[in-house]
Amino acid sequence: MEMGNKIKELRTKLGITQEELSKTLNVSSQAVSKWENGGLPDLELIPEIAKYFNVTTDYLFDIKQGELVDIEKKLYQYIRSLKLDERTEKIFNLGFLMSVAYLADTDNLDIKELDYKNLDDDYHSQIINKNGIIMTSLAKDNLMFTCFPKNELSNYSKMLQTKDKQRVFCEYLSDEKFYDALILLYSRDGGKFTEKLLVEKMNITSDKAKDILTKLKEFNLVCYSKELLDDDFVELYETCPNPHLVGLVAFLNMVVDRPNCFYYYAGGSTQYFTKKGK
Repeated sequence: MEMGNKIKELRTKLGITQEELSKTLNVSSQAVSKWENGGLPDLELIPEIAKYFNVTTDYLFDIKQGELVDIEKKLYQYIRSLKLDERTEKIFNLGFLMSVAYLADTDNLDIKELDYKNLDDDYHSQIINKNGIIMTSLAKDNLMFTCFPKNELSNYSKMLQTKDKQRVFCEYLSDEKFYDALILLYSRDGGKFTEKLLVEKMNITSDKAKDILTKLKEFNLVCYSKELLDDDFVELYETCPNPHLVGLVAFLNMVVDRPNCFYYYAGGSTQYFTKKGK
């Protein structure tokens, strides 16, 4: 039985209306109606619904006692039930909850209290052990959840195989003008441009702009073409989509400004890489 049908069944047995249930849960009656017609409540509301009806969350999820059958399928269905523009935030919050669950020593946590939006400080959580690394940044201007599993097939050492290219890129990045140009270009909403854009926006010479664009092109951060305009060929550039840059800047930010305010923390060995990777 779907969760919406269970909620409807429980509500009907108690003889209460959708509006009465909505007031108790502090949601709209339209939300209750949506649940009972195939939608799913927000995850943080489910324990409250279970408590109100005096049932377990397992019952609402149709999970038999002692079993976690098809939990991946149910989670998939839950995410699919959300509007597209709601999913990214919800996935992030679920990631944070999973990191808490990894360390939690009780089943009686109040999920609503774990909503990162209710926290007063820029907390982080960090788990390091032989199985990998899980990190969550709850900083208001750097929200991030990431998981690096570690096993025989994935031990981080393959990352080191491009060491020489990484060093070259870091050398480029140490040039303030290169860094500023990178941020400028990825602040634009696409569209083709010429070196004149960098010259005018950054107050640099044409030669410096060409040098920066050549280096960006080396790492496929910009695409290059020549187009005929007014009987002459013009060199045009276009920023190539590369969301990894967001992760790079986010991690660099935490490396240089190391978090020291942790919601959950479990330290571990600093032997992240194997000797084979050297």
